[in-house]
Amino acid sequence: MMTTVTDFVSELFRAANEVHHLTPLAARRLLEQAVAVIRDIRKVKGKEANSAVQDATIALLKVAVSAPERSEREIRSALLDAADIIRLLNSERCAQRDSGRGVRADRCSDKPNDFA
Repeated sequence: MMTTVTDFVSELFRAANEVHHLTPLAARRLLEQAVAVIRDIRKVKGKEANSAVQDATIALLKVAVSAPERSEREIRSALLDAADIIRLLNSERCAQRDSGRGVRADRCSDKPNDFA
């Protein structure tokens, strides 16, 4: 069971590298979970989603629901996009939380909430 955001990001990267082994259902579940994590991190940060993040999550959901019709390249790209968005949002969240405490932001790997 995943316990950290960084574990999930690693899983997304791993899935993207092995997309030929993914079933459409597995790809869909990973992308839907990624959208949930993105939304959870935004919620924890107390920020409204900006239009770029909303557009990205909509695009990820479109790929998720149409995974059986998508090429491996399209699924790989969506998985990598999701991993990048989560990694960036999490590092921003950690930097905000850890500012002034001398904690390195790259060590932050807390769950935004119970998404696993």
